[in-house]
Amino acid sequence: MNPEITTLKERSDECDDFIQRAAGARLCHTYAWTRMVEDAFGYKGHYLIARQNGRIGGVLPLIHVRSRLFGNRLLSMPFSDYGGPVTTSAAATEALYHRAIAIAEEHGCDSVELRNTIPLSHDLYLRRDKMSMYLPLAPNAQDVWETLRHKTRNRVRKAERSGLTVKVGGQESVGEFYRVWTIRMRELGTPCYPCRLFRAIMRMFPDQSRIFLAVLAGVPVAVLFAYTFKGWVQCSWGAALRGYDSLGPNYILNWAAIEYYCGQGMRWFDFGRSTKGSGQHTFKERWGAHPIELCWQYWTPPGGRLALATPTSDRYRNKVELWKRMPLWATRLIGPVISPALA
Repeated sequence: MNPEITTLKERSDECDDFIQRAAGARLCHTYAWTRMVEDAFGYKGHYLIARQNGRIGGVLPLIHVRSRLFGNRLLSMPFSDYGGPVTTSAAATEALYHRAIAIAEEHGCDSVELRNTIPLSHDLYLRRDKMSMYLPLAPNAQDVWETLRHKTRNRVRKAERSGLTVKVGGQESVGEFYRVWTIRMRELGTPCYPCRLFRAIMRMFPDQSRIFLAVLAGVPVAVLFAYTFKGWVQCSWGAALRGYDSLGPNYILNWAAIEYYCGQGMRWFDFGRSTKGSGQHTFKERWGAHPIELCWQYWTPPGGRLALATPTSDRYRNKVELWKRMPLWATRLIGPVISPALA
């Protein structure tokens, strides 16, 4: 019997239970994440469920994003490194995939983006220039500390001797996080997300979300936004002010987060995605982190052409350089307007 595909309209205990049990599911696969994105940005979500013999056998959350600058797309999932179908059978995967394509065709979408870790067996454009990195945790943080390289431990100690300390906060720390993070985004030439994204995550997942601030003389100089799900710590957004690089604020910040989550019983620390061979990638390797292949795949309609908004492409390279030269206040004003479509 072919799986039946339906669209979930409200939270379901049955669906939550499936996500909790499903291998490979992340927070972005929950119905709550879809609702968070809908509420924060007004986008339309299509939370697809595959049923086999009356039971849920797979889910595929999709967000429909329309933008004059970046086109008409379906994404699974925005504001996340992960997405794509989570299923218990190949039949459920196929049924969800074909329903997603049907929705894209119904709405005249330019593309469907599936943020997979295992490629689907379809003739799709496959992007593999990014990867995530994770570090196994332990109940006793000292056990993790002893696995770290000598140079990494020394950089953490140097940061401690410099007077840096780390604060852990929640909703009340969003403003401090956002101030430092937007400075770094401007330096990278990347439009910043609206502050309401981080407030929305904190509101929807208050017990799972934390902000870490590396502070020197009362001033935050490095920040990290993390959330947890099924033993995983996800660090999707972080930044450090360049003037403090010599003190190693990113080292004390990440170690403080690792130590904190060991105490919370988490099992894996996901440093987030980065471009292969980049400085961020090298930093994560210094922690002894293991790679997670990101296999983002794209469907386009017959005759359609995929246009990816990447900072290294000829189409966007000049725009990146222009953004770096803009006043900070302007990037904080304009970035939140255009960046959600780039999620």
